[in-house]
Amino acid sequence: MTVFFVDTSALAKRYVVEAGSTWVQSWTEPAAGHIIVICDITPVEMFSLLIRRQNERTLTAESVARLQTDFLVHVENDYLVVELDSDLCVQARDLVHRHRIRALNAIQLASAIRGVQTLQESIHFVSADENLLRAAASEGFITDNPNQHPEQAE
Repeated sequence: MTVFFVDTSALAKRYVVEAGSTWVQSWTEPAAGHIIVICDITPVEMFSLLIRRQNERTLTAESVARLQTDFLVHVENDYLVVELDSDLCVQARDLVHRHRIRALNAIQLASAIRGVQTLQESIHFVSADENLLRAAASEGFITDNPNQHPEQAE
């Protein structure tokens, strides 16, 4: 069993077929037996991503509705969600300063750090954002980018 912290850019690949989707699906399915940790803001980002895809006409309204429902079921049953609170926001602010990363990326990284503290386990940090991966690596995480697994795209 591995513990993964997955940001929205990587987790979206479980729902939207693109480079790295098969790889992400292989370890996010419950049968794989891994713990998937996400941030409290991930549902907001995921809904935004899906609506953007609908606006770009790469997903239909019906597909978006189905994917949103599937995602919310997974949030409820499959993912460990790190709560966004004032302490996490303070830590994220410090991470913005230390790593010069975007606000939401800092919240994601602070959530992963909280996940380590809560679970007392090492966590693999997965993102498709290279800046965030560099920051996560400098915080001691093992990192992976699903875009480095394109041969498994469907």
